[in-house]
Amino acid sequence: MKNLSPAFPMNPSTTRNCCGYCGATSYHRVVARDEMGAMRYTDTLQCSGCSREFANLDIWRQGGAQMPTHPPVVSAPAH
Repeated sequence: MKNLSPAFPMNPSTTRNCCGYCGATSYHRVVARDEMGAMRYTDTLQCSGCSREFANLDIWRQGGAQMPTHPPVVSAPAH
């Protein structure tokens, strides 16, 4: 049998894809009400493990500064 390890590396990604605080491997976009009361996605990300909120994935991965804890506000789409 051939050795397949050179063709199929066991760890092809070197990017750490987990929360820098708690190690969770998932996050989701925050949903908040806009001025009209409709639920909409915001640009904020929230860790599924520790619930910290982040502005982008790099900060989530590195465990950087947490965003303010006040509820996010989203704007209603222009008509």
